[in-house]
Amino acid sequence: METIVKRLERLYNTENLTPEDRRWLAEYLQGDVSELYLIALEGFSKDALEKKISLSGEASDQILNNIHQRIIKPPPRKVFPLWRLLVKLAVAASVTAIFSAGYIFRKQLDNWLNPVTYQETVALNGEIKLITLPDGTSICLNAGSSLKYPDKFKEKTREVTLTGEAFFKVAHDSSKPFVIHSGKIKTTVLGTSFNVKAYTEDKSVKITVVSGKVGVVPTASKHPAVLLTANMQMVYNKTSQTVLTEKINDASSVVSWQQGKLQYHNTPLFDVLADVQRKYNVTIRADKNLLNCTLYADFNNMPLEKVLKLTEALINAHFKKAGDAYTLKGKGCN
Repeated sequence: METIVKRLERLYNTENLTPEDRRWLAEYLQGDVSELYLIALEGFSKDALEKKISLSGEASDQILNNIHQRIIKPPPRKVFPLWRLLVKLAVAASVTAIFSAGYIFRKQLDNWLNPVTYQETVALNGEIKLITLPDGTSICLNAGSSLKYPDKFKEKTREVTLTGEAFFKVAHDSSKPFVIHSGKIKTTVLGTSFNVKAYTEDKSVKITVVSGKVGVVPTASKHPAVLLTANMQMVYNKTSQTVLTEKINDASSVVSWQQGKLQYHNTPLFDVLADVQRKYNVTIRADKNLLNCTLYADFNNMPLEKVLKLTEALINAHFKKAGDAYTLKGKGCN
């Protein structure tokens, strides 16, 4: 019967593994891998001794004697042959290399046998999607958004990429931080609930914390990392690359879009219309002189026509419909 060591030696020298060999090797790597290290040790040690040991015992003794003669403090200690020292160093180096090589080999083989695949979930305009990640993290993806994520978290961090807006409830894991990449903003948490709004067309990226602590790093600027706690919001201006951090009255109003609500407090019309377009899957244009108007409004599960009429009244303007698109016209705001 083929022993474990013999089988490992055979697999090391085989370029194409059979399905049976792959299954056996995968099971073996889950347990004690000492035989693997021993096989590597033999090869590394031979190579180290053959290539690194170049001084004879007599020559090494002479070198050490010369060094001792220059030391003032007598008596000199017993000379330790340099070749023996080199042997010890070579073996120590080989053992270190073995464990490093074993780790790399094991990781590469694991990635080969159990590869990570990436998925993407898209919420089209007019819809909201719920996602549960392998670690138990739940995500509510807003309209016009997408999330890329792995089917398993095998690295030291749990990393996803967001385009658009999403509310995260991150499962706590102190040993594996959760990282969200959203354009030029990187958000890192251990376990908390917060909202990230990072649509490509928006002028800013907003991070709003409902509970826990969130670390935010604007990767495109020299601004230091920002630590946010409950009811705090960070706004990153894409144009000026500046960061504004502030305390807000109620973070829950920011994430009320999950219940179909749109709530605004001194919000530029540009941002309001962008949200309305995504929620109702319509096209809306507005005169440039209107885009800087700000709104205080709660569009709580209203039909589109009612939202448009209320907007007209708030900024003294009117909508015209042409085909499937709406155009907002008016004098503008002072």
